[in-house]
Amino acid sequence: MIHRDEPSGHHLLAGEGFSYAFTVRPDGSLRHLYWGAPLAPADLDRLADDAGATRIGSNTWSRPRAHHEELVTAGGARFDECALLVELADGLTALDLRHDRTEVEADALAVRLVDRHRPLAVTLRYAVRGPALARTLEVANSDDRPVTLTRAASASWPVPWQVDHHATTIAGGYAAETTVHRRPLGPGRLVLESRRGIPGHAFQPWLAVDGGAGEEHGEIWSVAVAHGGSWKIVADHSGDGHVHVTAGLNDFDLREVLAPGASLTLPWTVGVFALGGYDELTARWHDYERRFVLPRPDTVRPVLYNSWESTFFDVRHSDQVALARRARELGVELFVVDDGWFTDRDDDRGGLGDWRPDPAKLPGGVGGLAEEVHALGMRFGLWVEPESASPGTDLLRDHPDWVYRWPDREPTPVRHSYGLDLGRAEVQDWAFETLDRLVRDGDVDYLKWDLNRSLTDAPGAASLHHEAGFAAVVDRLRAAHPGLWLETCASGGGRADLATLSRFELAWPSDNTDAFERLAIQDGYAFVHSPQTMSCWVTDSPGYLTRRTIPLRFRFHTAMTGTLGIGGRLADWTTDELAEAAGYVARYKEIRATVQLGRRHRLGTDPDRYAVCHVSRDGGQVVVVVLARTVRQARLDPPLRLRGLDPAGRYRDADTGLVYGGAYLTHHGLRPLLAGDYTSTLVVLSKD
Repeated sequence: MIHRDEPSGHHLLAGEGFSYAFTVRPDGSLRHLYWGAPLAPADLDRLADDAGATRIGSNTWSRPRAHHEELVTAGGARFDECALLVELADGLTALDLRHDRTEVEADALAVRLVDRHRPLAVTLRYAVRGPALARTLEVANSDDRPVTLTRAASASWPVPWQVDHHATTIAGGYAAETTVHRRPLGPGRLVLESRRGIPGHAFQPWLAVDGGAGEEHGEIWSVAVAHGGSWKIVADHSGDGHVHVTAGLNDFDLREVLAPGASLTLPWTVGVFALGGYDELTARWHDYERRFVLPRPDTVRPVLYNSWESTFFDVRHSDQVALARRARELGVELFVVDDGWFTDRDDDRGGLGDWRPDPAKLPGGVGGLAEEVHALGMRFGLWVEPESASPGTDLLRDHPDWVYRWPDREPTPVRHSYGLDLGRAEVQDWAFETLDRLVRDGDVDYLKWDLNRSLTDAPGAASLHHEAGFAAVVDRLRAAHPGLWLETCASGGGRADLATLSRFELAWPSDNTDAFERLAIQDGYAFVHSPQTMSCWVTDSPGYLTRRTIPLRFRFHTAMTGTLGIGGRLADWTTDELAEAAGYVARYKEIRATVQLGRRHRLGTDPDRYAVCHVSRDGGQVVVVVLARTVRQARLDPPLRLRGLDPAGRYRDADTGLVYGGAYLTHHGLRPLLAGDYTSTLVVLSKD
């Protein structure tokens, strides 16, 4: 709901569980009023009065204060972090914007601002989307001279004053992505960013700020950047305890030139507020993704097999068919051939760009292998990396100008490849036509789209145009093949953002498939993103990265908390292991709708244990997974207080037949018994 009061200039945007308000002042400036729990339109006058009652401060403070502005720009006595910085043709960098007009259409709002002195306009765009507020802006140059954007964040997000602020981030690195970190937020600036042309492994483009919240209590304000390129989030904490968050494109080396008459719409940012702690915040982000972001949001994801850790680059038709047969016996529904199937691809030094099946490896081509997989009753998938090209390929001999490079030097290789400039229309056409032909001729149902390099040798604005070209190719491909499913991968979790997830059914969170390490990686990923997008493999023990030995039961239970996949050398698995694995797959199919589509709750337990509870949409099934690296005498079998249950309900354990009261499970808890090292259990409860 959007409420606009013409005489006062007040605007109230109300979604599910939140309100957001600002006002247009008599001088035409925009003043931020509120973001938080729901308020009524009748409260707007009081909000405006209170916002004007500011104690006189030092003349060294930024004026106006950033937390009072709806959009912070450069100019005047502003010294706080700004969202927008432009360079006009005569070198002027200051903006002086005033309100021009407001347009409201259903749950969308557009507020146009114009510069008082120059022919430049900025339109703030808002969209109420269920539990979230999405915001961006458009810059339009109506001058007869160019304008250069050197900072172009999409929005300023003021956070209400708190006694103490804390920041929660989802951070890590390659093979250790998406770990939850929480820290005090004191005076100064906290900067989260990627300069790589993709979101990267170091941080999810997401930040939460709270005043002391826990899992089940406290207010939280969170912001994400829905952009698959370079991004930046800055939390600016003033000395008197005010915080405003600026989010959008990274301005590290940004110089985007707007020609006369041109305009640019920036990536969307998304804000989600929660009143009841981080458990509620996670649920609201999952709800937002499922309703407004994900393709096929109500469809459970299949159990897949991926050949990478079994064969690596040594892809052979007969070996893949043998793997597919064993995978089918386990209950796998989708068989994916990873890297190594195309010409000149015996390692990571060649082949990218030509995309021809290697006749020595696949004598019947991709289509011949797909035919045999389909005959086994499974869908067929294939790995591709269409944004990179290897030296020596026909593609680069024919089109050396298609790679990112500075005019007077050689391009920078990353993982023995160069980056293709997807901002160019001809490169987009090539990428679409190549993938379209591969899908059609090979009868491919599924593509794992990888990117194993960052953008190099390109100006900062290239990230924006590359991301737009990437999205255009994916959109064309999906339109041409409505049944095609896609998985996003970038050396693991380097490209798992809201913009990418709007076009991909699955994401690969990390190349690290060690089941113990995956607990933190998957917990952090699912902190924000829906588990149905989280691809989780069961691979061999010891794993090729950590060399840690972990029981098959623990490995399966870890993977069963997301979308289950298998990636082991099945030819080496014993008959008993294969039978055990088939049992886990069958059990997963009984619970996967609850795990993937239900509400996920992190359960507090002792430091050595990890526990998660999934409750189905209708509340009829509850899935509890408990995993422990070790069991200690001082902390034997602590009870787990479940969440999301009906206190008056009765819940039956599917394995033991024991019946528990909902209040008992919520307030006392379930006490699963574990023993030894790398031990785990799965409990499935049905509501009677």
